[in-house]
Amino acid sequence: MRQQKMKKTLAKDSPANGDKPAWGAWQKLLDAEKRVEPSADCRGFFGLFSVLWPLEASFKAEGRRCVYMDIEGLATENEIPIIDIDNSYTSPSSTSTSTTSIHHRQNDGRNSLPPSATITPSETPSIEKETLPLSSDEEAPPSTPSSPSSPPNEQEGRQVSGFRWILVCVALYVTTFVYGLDTTIAADVQGSVVEAFGHVEQLAWIGAGFPLGSVSCILLYGVLYGNFNMKWVYAAAVILFSVGSAVCGAAPNMTALIVGRVIAGSGGCGVFMGCLNYFTALTTPRERATYISGTGFCWGIGAVLGPVIGGAFVESSATWRWAFYINLIIGGVFAPIYVFGLPDIHPVVGVSVRDRVMKIDFLGLLLGAGTWVTFCMAFTMAGGQWPWNDGRTIGMIVAFGVIIILYAIQQTYSILTTPEDRSFPIHLLRSRSQVLLFIATASNISALFVVVYFIPIYFQFVHGDSAISAAVRLLPFVVLTVSFNMAAGHLLSRIRYYMPIFLVAGFFITLGSALLTAYLDPSTPTSYIYGFTVLTAVGAGLTLQIGYAVASLKVEPAQQGGALAMQNVSQIGGTVLCLVIAGQIFQSEATKNLTSVLKNTNFTASDIQNAIAGAQSTIFEEITGQLRDQAILAITKAMQKAFILVCVGGGVHMLSALGMKREKLFGEIVTGGA
Repeated sequence: MRQQKMKKTLAKDSPANGDKPAWGAWQKLLDAEKRVEPSADCRGFFGLFSVLWPLEASFKAEGRRCVYMDIEGLATENEIPIIDIDNSYTSPSSTSTSTTSIHHRQNDGRNSLPPSATITPSETPSIEKETLPLSSDEEAPPSTPSSPSSPPNEQEGRQVSGFRWILVCVALYVTTFVYGLDTTIAADVQGSVVEAFGHVEQLAWIGAGFPLGSVSCILLYGVLYGNFNMKWVYAAAVILFSVGSAVCGAAPNMTALIVGRVIAGSGGCGVFMGCLNYFTALTTPRERATYISGTGFCWGIGAVLGPVIGGAFVESSATWRWAFYINLIIGGVFAPIYVFGLPDIHPVVGVSVRDRVMKIDFLGLLLGAGTWVTFCMAFTMAGGQWPWNDGRTIGMIVAFGVIIILYAIQQTYSILTTPEDRSFPIHLLRSRSQVLLFIATASNISALFVVVYFIPIYFQFVHGDSAISAAVRLLPFVVLTVSFNMAAGHLLSRIRYYMPIFLVAGFFITLGSALLTAYLDPSTPTSYIYGFTVLTAVGAGLTLQIGYAVASLKVEPAQQGGALAMQNVSQIGGTVLCLVIAGQIFQSEATKNLTSVLKNTNFTASDIQNAIAGAQSTIFEEITGQLRDQAILAITKAMQKAFILVCVGGGVHMLSALGMKREKLFGEIVTGGA
């Protein structure tokens, strides 16, 4: 009876003579269908992260029943992605079969989206380029033209399968893990590096140099992967990452080590982006969620285990240098897979290399990178290598301000580029949701990296732990961060509201960091420190990655690349900001406090600066008793000030959550019935 009703509805709204029925007919047809809860595929951790990368629209058609859903049946209730559909309609009386091709319009040049998928329904009426409205507070971004030619890469089965597919997955996941590992591995080798090279005033560069290289190049890699052969872009990134690692391992001085870290970060970012692009291009819509979520999971595991593995190398006979050399070994082992296992994927065909190069926003990319470089130079060198009132410090701060203004103007007015090709998705800044998610992701990352970098140093100073022992004390934080990162996906698919998750995460980050700020001193019981870091881990884990999911669902498919680019810049850029600012606070406060404690001794300013890097310095070897306790207290007081940054980040996180809409992220899914 219901099928007869649908046929009448369709016949009523369809033009005569076999013309294509109007969208209104389909709307009525879909309204008549049964509405059900999201499928089991989207309920768990892997289901959530189906939206970590561009969604695919899938149409399941049987007779006159057509069902709209995204890759895992996820959609917002009031924001439905825009889809372009080309369809040749065949009347019911015809014996021929119609073909529906679902196309992603050409991306904005920041992140490559998967080419079109083709399915063949039976007697499926046409829907031709219907645009469904965004929610009231979301402004539609400029449209982008269709690609001249997009080779289909989404068949019913994967292009790569069997044992070759297993090797490809292992290679991609391992390199993603190594990229995450290198983001934090320097946290526990800093003391040994300063012992080898001195120059404690440059200590912050060891941690900040790697994410600086990443954030400076992340938009560039989005353009490269969206326009050129993925295999060779990925290979170039692996080579660059390996070269940087080799420079770090063989570094004869601190400057060479810092340069190597920046180079490695530049290549590592390309490796990570390549993994995401490859899994997007090679997997089917149904399985893509699982593989993409695995990429984020491997990065997260590497990031939280970095200090532990770095500490193990420091304590071994291999020394800290092998914390970087190990990347060369891993790259060499998987090199044959990179060369012979990864397929050639050309995201754009029918367009000359010259035309593709001419579309790149070189000026925007240069200004974007310049913004991050001048910021790091100004606020890392100030107070340590350069006095705050030094002309170089003032000049660098002025240069930072000028470049960021020029970058904003260039992107706003598309100078020497076009709105479709500009490097940063500045049009998304008109979206309240995207701006708040950007702020929340950046503030969340401070909870991860400040804890990972400073808690091992605390245990080395206060308890005299070795590097590996101090890193092992991070395990409660590591386990809770990973666990709540996984739980966040399941929780979001259950409660469907994302705003409360961000609010709760901000509360726990603020609470944990406030306790660390107030009670991180030598007399605090170790169990209390564990408890404070665990509270922080709950907040850090809850929103470590779900910003990617929410951001990509809040825009149309053609703009998902831009939304994900914003999240990438937010997360990696937030890492740079928190490491530079926290490092600056710690260095200046520790120097001031320790100088005051040791003012009646014969220790030089250089001795004091070296002492800040680790307890193995000559100062802590020579002083004893009450003076030693006062020196350790001076160091821990400086750490307390560094955790103020996390406390502020947690507060900003809560404020951004309060500004988010109280809406369900996943709407009910329209599905066909028997």
